[in-house]
Amino acid sequence: MQIASKPSVDTPVQSRHFLGLQRRTWLIVHAAALMCALLLVAGADAAQTVSRDEFIAMLFNARGFQLPAGEKSPVAAALDYDLVPVPEGKYAEPITRKEAIVFAVRSLGLIYEPRMLATFPLPYKDTGALSAEEKGALAVALNMKPPLLAKNVSNFAPSHKISPSEAKDIASIVAAATRNLSLTVDLSPRRGMTIRLHREGVNSVLPKWRGVVNGFDTKEEADAFRGMLAGLGVEATVDSYNYDWRVRSPLFDRYGGVRKFLAASRSLGREGVVFAGVPSWDKVDNPRFWTMITFDPGLFEIRPLLPSEGMSALVPLSTMLRDGAVAAVNGGFFSTSGKGRGSPIGALMVDGCLVNPPTKGRTCFGWNADNRAVFGELSWTGRVDLSGGYMELNAVNRAIKGDGAVAFSSHFGEVTPVAATRAAEAVLSGGIVEQVRAGGGNPIPAGRTVLSVYGPAARFIEALQFGERVGVTHTLNEGDPSWMKMTQIIQGGPFLLSNGDVLDGRESLSDSVVDHRHPRTAVGLTKEGRWFFFVGDGRNAVHSVGFTLDETARVLKSAGAVYALNLDGGGSSSIISEGAFWNVLSDGLERPVSYGVGAFPREVGTGK
Repeated sequence: MQIASKPSVDTPVQSRHFLGLQRRTWLIVHAAALMCALLLVAGADAAQTVSRDEFIAMLFNARGFQLPAGEKSPVAAALDYDLVPVPEGKYAEPITRKEAIVFAVRSLGLIYEPRMLATFPLPYKDTGALSAEEKGALAVALNMKPPLLAKNVSNFAPSHKISPSEAKDIASIVAAATRNLSLTVDLSPRRGMTIRLHREGVNSVLPKWRGVVNGFDTKEEADAFRGMLAGLGVEATVDSYNYDWRVRSPLFDRYGGVRKFLAASRSLGREGVVFAGVPSWDKVDNPRFWTMITFDPGLFEIRPLLPSEGMSALVPLSTMLRDGAVAAVNGGFFSTSGKGRGSPIGALMVDGCLVNPPTKGRTCFGWNADNRAVFGELSWTGRVDLSGGYMELNAVNRAIKGDGAVAFSSHFGEVTPVAATRAAEAVLSGGIVEQVRAGGGNPIPAGRTVLSVYGPAARFIEALQFGERVGVTHTLNEGDPSWMKMTQIIQGGPFLLSNGDVLDGRESLSDSVVDHRHPRTAVGLTKEGRWFFFVGDGRNAVHSVGFTLDETARVLKSAGAVYALNLDGGGSSSIISEGAFWNVLSDGLERPVSYGVGAFPREVGTGK
């Protein structure tokens, strides 16, 4: 079988900017030839086969990597760099077509994408018996550019043992993809909802590897686990991370070093995760991965999601998916310490109820059921009107130091804070007093406002009578009608896109947040008027290195966004739909967050 214009599989890694006419012409010719090579079970060398170890060596060379000092086997090196999955059986056995595709996809760092595309519809009639991950690898191979597989045939022949020419063809495509890989897949799980996955580039810098076991509640528990690992001859350290403790392996130059740590952890009943890092994310341009989910506003309603435990709780986003929400993304920034731990930093309004006032200097995003939306900075004042006068409202759903008035809703939690001074509370229903009570630590009934007043002014609350009217009003931007009509508000920052223009505001965020590469979360509107959720993955040298805020804005613009607001990123970044994550969590597990933003199907014909 003759293949036209095939490059050598030893072609070194070239610049990602190499996209000339000659290359485009070659890809067209080569893709056509590859269809024949991969989809014919008979050919000039059909009687010949390629062993697994021979094929792995071809992939290693195709990726342009050099053998490390002292290493003679490309197979051992490829496994040590985690370029291919550890194959079952003997390396000398002939490799099958399904194995070849799985290995080729994995060699390009496409490790997580096959899991996301496990249910992608394949055009072949003979792939029903394949595993979910094998089907996902085929889906990647079909949709990547340059493609590894053809779509216009009925059979894949997964058990067919590939020939030398087929193996060479696959390796050539891997070499081309090493220079310029692109993968874009659109899924439509529901009418009016589209999930887009995009990956570009492959790693040219070999990462360093670390194994981590997360989720220990106390240092004592983590120390005990580290001791058990030591008993198995495995070195580890203990440190605090976010809100718990973790056990970490040393940093290894090769993936093989972390396998022993993971196996030992598994034998002790704990699954570890692997981190693939580089000295500086800001000096590595590739790879990049992002997910964008868009929603038809006529078919979906977007609303903030709060923990059932109240806004003082920090919980995984997945636990907030309830009441019919079919997709969600993590929300804005939040406090991680002190008495306000778990509280949102910035404005939050849910179904017309102000849950938290805005923070000065950060952009807010407001919208309502009529699909009107507004972006901008937001101010707030609160007022309590009584029969004998009025007083200032000092806070909403937040414990305060000293004297003042606070309005609590059930979004805060089950009970009001315990008062350290004289305090009185009025339970209000539609502005009518239902109950007057002393002190704090009292229940907050659902659908009611509890007005808590601390200090000498508590006497005005103590004097209230059942049925008396008390006005608690919130004014946004001094009564600006565009904001006063909003029923949902979130706050993040900075504002990334306005009417399609990339903005460069920093909104008091540090240089490390703005200019360094991290996982990112954003929400906003597309040029078609659709809502969108966006997460760009980061902190993974094999999957996605991350994005600066400027890079995030430009990616969003290229994807069709015209208005975009940055939300909390880093380990908080997560995006879920239909019970599955559509990004790779940079911590290896869900980081607890203060709130999320969810999409709810409207009842067709009702507008609800």
